[in-house]
Amino acid sequence: MRNIILILVFLAIKNISIGQSTEDYDVYWKKSLVAESKTGNFKIAFGGRIQTDLMFIDQSNSLDNLFEAKNGVEFRRARIYTSGTLYKNVKFKFQLDFAGANVVIKDAYLHFTNIPYLGNIKVGNFKEPEGLAMLTSSNNLTMMERPLGNVFDNDRNIGVMLNNQLMDKHLSWYAGAFYPTVNTGKYLGNKYNIVLRLAGLPIYNTESKYKVLHLGFGYVYQYNDYENLNYSVRPEAHLAPKYLKVSLPSVRNIQDMNTEFLFVYNSFSIESEYTRALITRDNDSVFSQTSYNAFSYNVTLSWFATGEHKNYVKSKTTFGIVKPKNNLGDDGGFGALEFALRYSQINMDDSDLNGGVISDLTAGINWYLNPATRVMFNYIYSDIKNLGNANIFQVRVQIVF
Repeated sequence: MRNIILILVFLAIKNISIGQSTEDYDVYWKKSLVAESKTGNFKIAFGGRIQTDLMFIDQSNSLDNLFEAKNGVEFRRARIYTSGTLYKNVKFKFQLDFAGANVVIKDAYLHFTNIPYLGNIKVGNFKEPEGLAMLTSSNNLTMMERPLGNVFDNDRNIGVMLNNQLMDKHLSWYAGAFYPTVNTGKYLGNKYNIVLRLAGLPIYNTESKYKVLHLGFGYVYQYNDYENLNYSVRPEAHLAPKYLKVSLPSVRNIQDMNTEFLFVYNSFSIESEYTRALITRDNDSVFSQTSYNAFSYNVTLSWFATGEHKNYVKSKTTFGIVKPKNNLGDDGGFGALEFALRYSQINMDDSDLNGGVISDLTAGINWYLNPATRVMFNYIYSDIKNLGNANIFQVRVQIVF
């Protein structure tokens, strides 16, 4: 496959490089296929990911009476992308997802760097800067799915974001304004989101001992224009039923407050987030209150039995790719083996808002064959308060190129 892509990229560069010889640029492999001009002014990368999931589920009789649960398989993500740099300080990315037999634009943005006083400006469709788990690529998540509180995160929308990093990237700030396009590429209406995030690195030592302490805080103001607000929550398994469904009419705004904690010490790491959503709405005869609180929290523990560690990327303030000490097949290498445990809860009960509570306990094993290939095993015990419980086992085979 690499040779085929290499030929296609070579032909593409040949067609657009009028007046240039093939000696004006280098083509090489670095996590993906990259073509870069010798001057450093231009660079373009081509890559993608394939994540294939298999799930088995067994739910209690009380849940069987309410929800249909079936074993299943799916392409969780099937993406291709191109990204690059133009004239050193203009970056871009365009990414499509083909999972679910639909073509969705995930990323489509321009990123202007080295702006005096501001630092960076990003415009287009991309992730809103909210939450460590949300901002971490699905390629590098510890578990197959993000924690339950991910339901409060807005993922990708069209907008503009300013951000900068100070003190040798030990302090990062983000401020953005977005329309709720929800990966459709279009929105008409009065809704909007204002997003702020601050991330700090009190400890960052990658020399003798790998030690990282990350602290973050985020605030999101979502103007909902008095429309209905709907939340649907499933356990941390994408093929599982949505056990909680909440609908509130005439919602004026939602304010999300998020805290992030991450500590990495050599092969061990602990990661935690807490999110509270304050929902403000109009008076009506259906609900007694004009404001309701919902919240979620999670704690994830991870340990590499083969001696590797989580890879924290300062420039992104998230996890990056794990590189095994010995790839599978290299001089008898086994790859990297990671064991993880997570507790996650979401609570949507407040006064007469009986949205429900889900608590998940997830155990995971990750086998990194090499930096591009991973096999994941997750067992989830999901307790749905007053309704029942479910036992879920799922497997993912992932390749990133």
